[in-house]
Amino acid sequence: MSESDAPGPAPTAADRALRMLCPQRRIAMLSVHTCPLAAPGGKQTGGMNVYVRELMRELGRRGYKVDAFTRSESADIPHVADTDLGPNVRVIHIVAGDEHPVSKDDIWTERYAFVEGVLDFMAMEAIRYDLYHSHYWMSGWVAREIQARHPAPIVHMFHTLGALKELARGEHEPAEVGERVAVEAEIMDFADVLVAATPIDCQHMVTHYGADPRKVQIIPPGVDLNVFKPLPRDEVFASLEQDPCHRVILFVGRMDPIKGLDTLMRALAQVLARDPDLAEHACLCVVGGDKIDTDPQWLSEEQARIDTLARELGLEGFVNYLGSLPQDLLRLWYNAAEVVVVPSRYESFGMVALEAMATGTPVIASDVGGLSTLVRDGRTGFLVPDDDPDALAAKLLPVLALPEIHDTLGEHGVATAAGYGWPSIAERIDELYDRVLGPALLARDS
Repeated sequence: MSESDAPGPAPTAADRALRMLCPQRRIAMLSVHTCPLAAPGGKQTGGMNVYVRELMRELGRRGYKVDAFTRSESADIPHVADTDLGPNVRVIHIVAGDEHPVSKDDIWTERYAFVEGVLDFMAMEAIRYDLYHSHYWMSGWVAREIQARHPAPIVHMFHTLGALKELARGEHEPAEVGERVAVEAEIMDFADVLVAATPIDCQHMVTHYGADPRKVQIIPPGVDLNVFKPLPRDEVFASLEQDPCHRVILFVGRMDPIKGLDTLMRALAQVLARDPDLAEHACLCVVGGDKIDTDPQWLSEEQARIDTLARELGLEGFVNYLGSLPQDLLRLWYNAAEVVVVPSRYESFGMVALEAMATGTPVIASDVGGLSTLVRDGRTGFLVPDDDPDALAAKLLPVLALPEIHDTLGEHGVATAAGYGWPSIAERIDELYDRVLGPALLARDS
């Protein structure tokens, strides 16, 4: 989408000065199926949580009043939660069905209750929103239902696309909610603006859904460069709550077949066969899912499958499951790692790769989706075909064997990540809001 195709002219410095004299703009951030305050790596949590949380934080700093609406998963959590994200930001937990974690299918069946919950909240507080910014397909559907009662523009970001997930789905991965692709196509049609993470993401919308490219604005996710940055390794190892093995190979992601952890396991079996000494001096650390202890019977189906595969491949003592981690610990593990592997079968962007690059750790990633453009092959890391253990093992071996490769890739990764700081990404979202809201507010007030 070119600048001339954007909805309205780009804001000038005078426009911004005038805006500071006007009442605060209110943004309804819709994240139905996953809470922006949740730690990444759980069943329904990942890069999208980080994206919504950090965007809210930056918009609050810029003077927007932002309310994020998400489904309540616990009666013990306040339904209206003031956060530590700074001024002007709240998270609203909407009761839609039983207040405990459920599958996406169950969340979808409660969508009407969620809409009514948001409308009730708006009525109770006597507020209206200037713009709805929805995330993921369920939230886009909700945005349209709310818009029908309280008109305002809709900006939507999918984060992942059902059609692409179906193409990448393996035999162990369940199908998406049956209506997902059809609803996504509707969102492509009715949303005022679609935000794509990469040009490839935009092309997927056009090719698989017939989206109008003039409605698509390409704005990548950001990274908190104050959190994810290179740290002295001796301080990192001293700060970790448990002593890591000397050489860490790191995987960060949900326990989901599409994340390709099984491919990494098979590649590591080859690596250890070629270099048996690594079995004594290295380990794979898995961030995400649940922390495995002496009784794995309560694990998710996917985590149990991965644990079984590790034992079959002789990797049982080689794998260390850390569970989901908050960012202050996650950044330590990125810094402790010699390499971060992102073996996904599909990623619309690849937040894990960006965070790793920001800490100066090389990345080996599948050549799919947004990873194909984010990871610069041979400069910040390596790209390999997805679901190809042989190709992955061939790149892991030299990265682990040659420290100079690690250092060079890491330095280039830090330089590349510097262009993705959240303040600059939020500035682009802010400009997008200005272009959308200018004509919308004039029409509303006329």
